Amino acid sequence: MKKIILLVAVLFMAVASQAQTLQSLFEKYSENENFEYVSVGGNGMTVASANGNVAKSKNTGPKKKTTKILTLKAGADSQIMKAFEKELNAVLEAGKFETTLETRSKGESTFIYYRSLGNDNADQLIVAKTKTELSLIWESGKLGHGQMKYGISSTGDEDVLDEANLDKH
Repeated sequence: MKKIILLVAVLFMAVASQAQTLQSLFEKYSENENFEYVSVGGNGMTVASANGNVAKSKNTGPKKKTTKILTLKAGADSQIMKAFEKELNAVLEAGKFETTLETRSKGESTFIYYRSLGNDNADQLIVAKTKTELSLIWESGKLGHGQMKYGISSTGDEDVLDEANLDKH
C-alpha cells in the first residue's frame, strides 16, 4: 500500500513539474517554424517569422511593459492547433487568469485574460482565434489593474494625442 501511495505521489509531482508558465509556452513555440513571434519592450525588440528570419533592434527607453505576440496559422482541426490549445488552457488554469472579455461570432472568438502579479504588475493575455489562425498577445508590466483588465494600455507619462497634434501631421 505504501508503494502505491509513493508511486502516485511521484507521478503527481512529475505531472505538476510539466505544467508550463506563459513564459515557457512562448519560449517553446517562438522557435517553432509553424509560429510567428514578435517581442517588443524592455531593452529591445525581436521579430521572428515562420521562414526563420530574425531581426533585432535596441530601444533605449525605460522599461514599462513587454508585449509578445505568438501566432499559429493552421486549421482549427489540425493536430498542432489542438495540442497548442490544450497547453494554453493548462497554462491559463495553472496561472489563475480571470476572463475579462469573451466574444464569439461566425467562427471567430476573442478572449481577454488578466492576472495581477502584485505591486501594480500584471499580465494581460488576448487570445484571438479564427478558423485558420490563433494569436496570443501578451502584455506584462507595471500597470494598474484597471489599465490592464479593461484593455487600456497607456500610462500617464506617454505622449497624448489630441486633434491639434493630429492635424499637424
